[in-house]
Amino acid sequence: MKLPIRFFHLFLLLTCAGYSFRASSQTFDEISFLQDSRSLANGKLIGFLSSSKESDRARACSALANIQDSTTLPYILPLLKDSSSIVRRNAAFALGQIGDAAAGPFLLDRLANESNDGCRSECIDALGKCGTIADLDKLVLLAHSFSGDLCNSVALSVARFAIRKIRDSLATDYVSGLLSNEQCASYAAYALMRCADSSFVQSHLRDEATAMENRSPEVRMWVATLLGSARDSTAIAILIRHALKDPDWRVQVNSVRALRNVPIQQTLSSLIPLLSDSNEHVALTAFSVLRIAVHADMIDSLTTPLQRILQGQRDYSWRRRGEAAVLLAKNLGERSISGIVAQLGPSPLFRAKLIEALGETKSPEAVPTLIKELSDPDRQIVSAAVAAYCSIVEDQDSVSQQKFCGQILPLLGRRDMTISFSVADAFGDTLIRKSIRSQYLNQLLAYYGTLSTPDDVELMTDLIDVFFSLKAESAIPALQQAVRDSDRTVALEAVKALAEMTGKDYINEIVPSSRRKIFYRIEDTALVGRYHSALISTTEGTIRVHFRPDAAPFTVLNFILLVRRHFYDGLTFHRVVPNFVIQGGDPLGTGFGGPGYAIRTEVSPDALFTEGAVGMASAGKDTEGSQFFITHCPTPHLDGRYTVFGYTDDMNVVDKVQIGDHILAIELER
Repeated sequence: MKLPIRFFHLFLLLTCAGYSFRASSQTFDEISFLQDSRSLANGKLIGFLSSSKESDRARACSALANIQDSTTLPYILPLLKDSSSIVRRNAAFALGQIGDAAAGPFLLDRLANESNDGCRSECIDALGKCGTIADLDKLVLLAHSFSGDLCNSVALSVARFAIRKIRDSLATDYVSGLLSNEQCASYAAYALMRCADSSFVQSHLRDEATAMENRSPEVRMWVATLLGSARDSTAIAILIRHALKDPDWRVQVNSVRALRNVPIQQTLSSLIPLLSDSNEHVALTAFSVLRIAVHADMIDSLTTPLQRILQGQRDYSWRRRGEAAVLLAKNLGERSISGIVAQLGPSPLFRAKLIEALGETKSPEAVPTLIKELSDPDRQIVSAAVAAYCSIVEDQDSVSQQKFCGQILPLLGRRDMTISFSVADAFGDTLIRKSIRSQYLNQLLAYYGTLSTPDDVELMTDLIDVFFSLKAESAIPALQQAVRDSDRTVALEAVKALAEMTGKDYINEIVPSSRRKIFYRIEDTALVGRYHSALISTTEGTIRVHFRPDAAPFTVLNFILLVRRHFYDGLTFHRVVPNFVIQGGDPLGTGFGGPGYAIRTEVSPDALFTEGAVGMASAGKDTEGSQFFITHCPTPHLDGRYTVFGYTDDMNVVDKVQIGDHILAIELER
């Protein structure tokens, strides 16, 4: 791959300006630009691996970890024996990120001969990302001679193997032996949650019950998830007790979630009080479990408390009231419509949730209300109305479905991405008769022709899926053109659709493109050295984020530039998953919006997803934009997959943030 001309322009500007690669420094040097361009530069990046400078060799390994080109494996492997421990560690990290199983034996050999614990830990972690089951067994045999933090590394590596669906009893037994070790209990609990099965849980209930009394909330919350795979009465009693009374809300949340696997008849009386729990995360998690588990024949015991919550404007948040409406609608059907409609008010988020509830009734009686909502000026209300209306007509006759399609198609004319997504999803719904959806193919193709990358990537791929579901020959020319789109995501989606529709493989017709929208000017790079943190003012308080430019310089730069544009002011946190993340930064408020360009994923061995990590949301590698998230707890499964660009200690605020809370403003700090 040739280096894009843009890079040479940037580097020449740096050189001619006498830019000294210090602080703002080492952050933006030739290696970092090569990493960002995803280019080997005709071997130039490989050349840095043999540099006399330790820092060059280490940074080149890190760059290759981000590029993830398996052809570079032979060049990285020798650096496992480099004289510098930092280089050896970064080489191991790169091998793990590339994920080629061929690296396994080399990592094991290095591990057996390595004296530096940091390097040993990275080799262990890398094995979890690329090793085979044979490598796992060899790692566990070596692990019996380890102590302290290295045992934690092995437990985390076992979890990484399990995430790749590589498990065996030798590893599980080793990790279970760490559960009683106070120093290792947290990592052991996480690994067991990832790799243990119901039979293991059943046979180790005594140890797990003991672990549920551990003073560490992390141990308790992960063991709670583990206990969810056992339907033993002892396990159920433990989960109910911690769901109701654990002092840490995160343990409560995981305990409630674990009860999803238990027959609802055994847990209903315990879950009902949690709907009024003082912690919003706990209450909303209880609602989510009931939504899945409760059936119409058991709604009688729930109707009164749900109606009280729905009507309790002063006592309950709109989120709980909305969830109560959904649960009532799902189980009472048409009988709930009047009560839900009576609560419709001006608040867009609450109104959208009530519209969702009307869809859950599956009743044609709700359709007139939904049709009125299609003309609302608020995008989220319209999007919710389309989805709810679609949910109802899925089970209806062709006349009703024809009417539905005819009413939602003109909404594309609003040129609103959120609404367009909902319309595309409706036309891709296979429960709507194919013969009816096909009647609108020409209009959908015409609309598709007005879209372009990079701004419309997600919507274009959605519509390609619609064309595929219709098996429409008239869409083939548009799909063939999509194969040559500069955006690889769109091209690959078109290749997949064409393969099914024509039997022909178009993969070799994808056009490599170096076209990329650069989001910064070269002088902007100095800003990374100017600002060290940001104060995010929210409706729940202030969150200070400390930047990590050493781990993610271009991501930090992107965030700084967006803040200076006041991009984030007034946006909502559109996604909150209790005991996982809060997420914001989407100008659409739906999860599909961004700044109009994409930046690269940046991963580093020094930037892990601990509690309070600030990461970038993405739809896959190198698709980040403006959306960011903050973790409620350690989330090791995100390591090496998502960018960490900062950390916060303000968990008292983070833990209070819920869907619909606003970012008031962000202030950069020098």
